[in-house]
Amino acid sequence: MDPSEGPPPALGRTVPEFTLQSVDGGVLRLSDVEEPVVVLNLFAFWCDTWIEQLPQVRELVTQQEALGFRFISISIDGRWPGQLEQVCGDQHPPWPILLDSDMMLAKALGIRHAPTVLVLDQSRRVQHAWEGYPGNHRVLRGIRRTLSKNAQ
Repeated sequence: MDPSEGPPPALGRTVPEFTLQSVDGGVLRLSDVEEPVVVLNLFAFWCDTWIEQLPQVRELVTQQEALGFRFISISIDGRWPGQLEQVCGDQHPPWPILLDSDMMLAKALGIRHAPTVLVLDQSRRVQHAWEGYPGNHRVLRGIRRTLSKNAQ
């Protein structure tokens, strides 16, 4: 994405309601997510870093239920993810992968780079944001801090 298109996601910005199609044909609405913390991983299928992230993200999502967060990947490049089947075969990732084909969400959030990772609180405000996948340690720290802040 063109870095001149806007500012990076601002901390404290509320993510607008969205309804996006998933790669499996279903749809997901942000308001339907019940977990108090949501991690959005906005990526592009054309960028090979999503392939490199898969093992880390698979490990991270195993902790969703115990910690009380929901991990959601959102493709912002508008391409049908045939690469997903090519890379994963029938071992699809066990978390939602959504398609922001017209990039409306990415534009609303000022996303300039893929991947961008956002940790949202229960009000769906951005509490932590990284351009590039920061690694599970930093994401988990952001999740725990957000959960703690939610509890206050």
